[in-house]
Amino acid sequence: MPKSKPIMLTGGGTLGPATPLLAVADALRKKDPEVRLIWVGTPNGPERVLVEEAGIPFVSLHVPKFQRYVTWRWILIPFELIWSLFHAKIILLKYRPSWVVSAGGFSSVPLAWLARFFGAKVLIHQLDYVAGLANRVMAPVAHVVTATWPIAREQFPHKKVEVIGSPSYIKHLESHSMEHALKRFDLDTGKPTVLVIGGGSGSSVINAAMERLADKLVQDVNVLHATGRGKSIFKNRSAPDGYYVTGLFVEDFGDAFHLADVIVTRAGLGTLTELVYGKKASILIPIKNSHQEKNADAALEAGACIVVKESQLEGTVLLEKIREALDPRTRHTLEKNIGNLFPTKGVAEKIAEMLF
Repeated sequence: MPKSKPIMLTGGGTLGPATPLLAVADALRKKDPEVRLIWVGTPNGPERVLVEEAGIPFVSLHVPKFQRYVTWRWILIPFELIWSLFHAKIILLKYRPSWVVSAGGFSSVPLAWLARFFGAKVLIHQLDYVAGLANRVMAPVAHVVTATWPIAREQFPHKKVEVIGSPSYIKHLESHSMEHALKRFDLDTGKPTVLVIGGGSGSSVINAAMERLADKLVQDVNVLHATGRGKSIFKNRSAPDGYYVTGLFVEDFGDAFHLADVIVTRAGLGTLTELVYGKKASILIPIKNSHQEKNADAALEAGACIVVKESQLEGTVLLEKIREALDPRTRHTLEKNIGNLFPTKGVAEKIAEMLF
């Protein structure tokens, strides 16, 4: 691969399609410390912080998202798409990548569509159990499709698909000592810890459910809760003792992750990959009417998680399921089963090998 041609990693909007590609970036640098990387992501997505921390130049590209429901914004989509293709052309002309690599996300689509006109190949990784629209429209122009789940062979041209598992990004999971982590969050060492993450952009419905349960929860557990940037909780009062709130865990995510006995979170594949890698007992709350429901169903069928639907968040189901997951026997079973859900170790290295 010529040194003058970088590898373009693209995707964002949430951390789901970003963290697997950061794992690939690490693997590429280990294989060739001189490799040039460029990242194309969303203008206001949470991925930018992690990408720039990894020392990868970041370029933003606005791409319209095709909403599943009828909205007046549909009128603007053709014009926004034309602008996105024009901007993607400028980016490809400037950087002339050898590969365009995506794990999903609409910011990848114009780049993948135009890549071959600029001498670049396309690799897409199918994270989720069910292929999303972005990957489906990129698949016809992809040279390689790698996938987490074997079912991808039924969703894409069979000859293109290699089922390898999901790349795991380790750096943001690294932790200081347990003593440092406990001091960082000022936790009661006599209680188990529940970590709540509503995805990279947070979840208002999970935030509201946790606020209702907070006083009962802190009687028995410590809670670490990332509400999402710009989202808040306890608007009319302060958090109860033992309930730590932040917008987004960044440098301290590894500490929070390792302290957690149970993790309450969404069911995106980026998140699920972290749970598999860390063998963490979890309660998954998938976004209703989304691909996350199939991810959660697949993990539930394997006995690797507990699932709570959004429609169940109004009552005490979540509280009951947290208590269930904290039971030592249940927790041990969940940890064992999720660790075997799909491969994570060595997957990024396999993708890096394909790009050289």
